Amino acid sequence: MSPTMTQIAPSKLQAITHKLTLPALQWAVGTVQEILVQPAEQFYLFSVLQANNTTMFLLIADSNTGAPLHHVNAENMIYDTMKQAYFRNLQVQVGYRDFGPDPQAGIEKLVIDRVILSQ
Repeated sequence: MSPTMTQIAPSKLQAITHKLTLPALQWAVGTVQEILVQPAEQFYLFSVLQANNTTMFLLIADSNTGAPLHHVNAENMIYDTMKQAYFRNLQVQVGYRDFGPDPQAGIEKLVIDRVILSQ
């Protein structure tokens, strides 16, 4: 039988209900130049070329934790939107969160939170 809320010690209850502080939402604006998909590694990367000629490498992952997502496909709205932007050469505004270095990939873990398409 699991304990009720009144049976849990206050310090444990505070830890359970403590909100996760997310990294700040930042924006990249440009066109999708490249899509890298590695399903076995659960790694889905989009390069976005901005007007100032800098390239941002943005990932599809859990935008609350930075953890990889399993089985990303066209049903994933972010994947589908970024794919459409690539094939139709549309400008995108991508809101992302920086979860720090990704040692395995050798890049910053910039996780896509939202996407706006423009014509």
